[in-house]
Amino acid sequence: MVLATPIGNLGDLSERAKDCLREADVVAAEDTRRANKLILHVGGAASLTRLDDHVPEARLEEVLDAVEAGKLVVFVSDAGVPGISDPGARLVDRAYERGLCIDSVPGPSSVTNALALSGFYAQRFAFLGFLPRKRSKLEGLLEPYRDSTFALVFFDRPERVERSLEVFESALGERRVAICREMTKLHQEVRRGLLSERGALCAGLRGELTIVVEGKTGG
Repeated sequence: MVLATPIGNLGDLSERAKDCLREADVVAAEDTRRANKLILHVGGAASLTRLDDHVPEARLEEVLDAVEAGKLVVFVSDAGVPGISDPGARLVDRAYERGLCIDSVPGPSSVTNALALSGFYAQRFAFLGFLPRKRSKLEGLLEPYRDSTFALVFFDRPERVERSLEVFESALGERRVAICREMTKLHQEVRRGLLSERGALCAGLRGELTIVVEGKTGG
């Protein structure tokens, strides 16, 4: 079972998601500490297994063996929809290779939530995940979108976001940007402006950031 978890507010955990977590035999997650908080929150008693970038193939097979044995295995991410910028996607891929049945419990997503909060027209968008740190690699990533109407969504950290937006302006030209901070939490904030206004937009930023850069508009 692929199960979406709240991106901040525990009230966004659906009744179906709560039931699945209560009934789960095994919960697989990149960060088992966060997953354990969810299990305790709903009164579950599942065992936990870590699925990070370094998990061996044998661990994946053990988890899938549990599925094959009839146990309810729930795959969650730290926040939002599992498998998006999340190493646990390997688990789902391997499950299909073994012919196992995959189901999902949909729910919160920081990507679509940020798009909705941005107010930008986004008939199409591209999700870039966490950006490469090297300027040359980031410029190469952005090159195909120089003349694109696609909105671009990515994750960033407060200490790096101003530099990231400078590269966006250099590579794409002036665009509108929305910086969504701590979504669904007590201190949620959306800062909108132009890429060239990044100094003011990024001043004093803290917390988890999801950024939306508007696609190219006009002729």
